[in-house]
Amino acid sequence: MSSIDLDRAILAASGANNQRWSIVIDCLQGLSVDRLHANQTALDLALQVLSQGDFEQQWEIAKLIPKLGEIAIQPLLDSINDPDIDLEDRWFAARILGAFPRAEVVTALVAIIQADEDPELSAIATAALAKIGTPAIAAVTELILQSRTDESIANRRLAATILAQIRHSQTIEPLLQIIDDPDPQIRTIVVEALSSFHDLRIPSLLLAKLTDPIASVRKAAVVALSCREDVASPLDLLYHLRPLLFDLDLTVCQATALGLARLTAPEAVTVLAEVLSSSRTPDDLKRATILSLGWIGTRTAIDSLIAALYTTTLDLLPEIITAIGKTEPEQIYASDRLVTYLNGNDLTPIVKQEIAAALGNLGNKNTVPDLVKLLGDPDDRVKLHTITAISKLSPSVPHEITQLIDRERGRSLADSELQIGVRMCLDRYADPDAISSSSPPNSERLDNLSG
Repeated sequence: MSSIDLDRAILAASGANNQRWSIVIDCLQGLSVDRLHANQTALDLALQVLSQGDFEQQWEIAKLIPKLGEIAIQPLLDSINDPDIDLEDRWFAARILGAFPRAEVVTALVAIIQADEDPELSAIATAALAKIGTPAIAAVTELILQSRTDESIANRRLAATILAQIRHSQTIEPLLQIIDDPDPQIRTIVVEALSSFHDLRIPSLLLAKLTDPIASVRKAAVVALSCREDVASPLDLLYHLRPLLFDLDLTVCQATALGLARLTAPEAVTVLAEVLSSSRTPDDLKRATILSLGWIGTRTAIDSLIAALYTTTLDLLPEIITAIGKTEPEQIYASDRLVTYLNGNDLTPIVKQEIAAALGNLGNKNTVPDLVKLLGDPDDRVKLHTITAISKLSPSVPHEITQLIDRERGRSLADSELQIGVRMCLDRYADPDAISSSSPPNSERLDNLSG
């Protein structure tokens, strides 16, 4: 691109119509990187768009300004430090400065945070410092080292947030300095941030936070430790986490139940099964336990879920069956246990629907005969779920159905409901869109399967 684009941009900027800034942006975007870099005229035009354009135009030009190089830094610093400039313009200036990892930029952004003029301006300065990354760590650490007064809490929170977002090992030391901060929000941020690192000092510090008086800190510690399978055995994490299943805060209990699944220890299944089988366990915690056992997916975990089908409330039965239907890699074992449960109990239509769906998901073709029997259920929804499951397991009409038709040829099926289900299933194979949950079978589908 040549100077023609720049001349056109200058001409457009001098106009009075509402489209002029869009033309300026188009012209500047048309310039090569070499042509843009350190181009004072292009910078002046870009800053005009930033101060006079609408939000969309400001957003577009903000992406281009870093390409101008370091000549953009000082005018942007002037903008964020000028209280008379529109707050939105200062917000954009702070956002753009995140592209320049320079000491003076870090200092200015930290000053914006300390001034605490506006929460949105402080937030974008925080994000900009996080984007700058390691060059910002030293300056941000200074915020942490402030005397712990009520006035410094906000700065320490922002500093902790910035360090947490940088996610670099150089942030470990400053984070460790505030892991015992009096402010619980800071402790929570620090625990969550430290979970990203495998520093040898961290696990023992996280263990200590399991007994923090604030629930959010305990929960963060549970989540962090449950991701550390590498130290699960040396630190006996199951021993330390188990009491949190009975925490006074339900969210901590739920996080613990879900976290135990990540440890994949056989003993974890035993602990979770005890929680699930207890009549004193709240349903919300049981739901987390069901998910956890489903994720573990071992035969012992599946057995625990099957056992819960006989003892839990009706509301939780579908969730248990759904969890069993997603287990891996024991799909065959899980499907066999579900079939046994299906054939040995008087179940509600909703439970039958869930079992049919689960069997379809588990992919065991040996369960097709049991699903064909379920086509005779009087509930249309059960039929539809069963048909969907059969179609997942068998790309063509399963031989169990063709055998049934051959056996009954010349006379109507003794079970009229099975007749309806078989015809619906055949319709699905003939036209996959013919059956839907919103269109129950009509009388034309209910002809006898004779001749």
